[in-house]
Amino acid sequence: MKKILVATHARFAEGIVSSINLILGEQENLHFINAYVEETPFNEKLESFLNENVTDEDKLVIFSDIFGGSVNQTILRYLDRKNVYVISGVNLPVLLEVVMLEKGNLTEARLKEIVNSSKDQIIFANDEMKKLHTTQDDDFDI
Repeated sequence: MKKILVATHARFAEGIVSSINLILGEQENLHFINAYVEETPFNEKLESFLNENVTDEDKLVIFSDIFGGSVNQTILRYLDRKNVYVISGVNLPVLLEVVMLEKGNLTEARLKEIVNSSKDQIIFANDEMKKLHTTQDDDFDI
């Protein structure tokens, strides 16, 4: 079974999962851990999640917010587990694509494609609007 965990500093994980659930409806295999908002250490929350929710037959994609951050460093300790993939720098487009991905298509190669395509979703909108206005202005010169 495909399972997805979003783990971030504070309540970002809960918020982005809430957005996914709003867009796609409730996702039973999408989980989150808000790190550093309660007394329970993050590593204990993560260990508990893995023990209670993930089997060796599952494919688990774990998203974190900042590569090299404390949450990400803790997650990276579990990369040697079978069928665990870690993606840092979570954003809504990449999370949406992975949530909608069929389990049979959940491969390392496909995840790399999704990560690369999600980078194209980060756009400096000012430049895009300037291009749009320039194109529209050119249309009226005729």
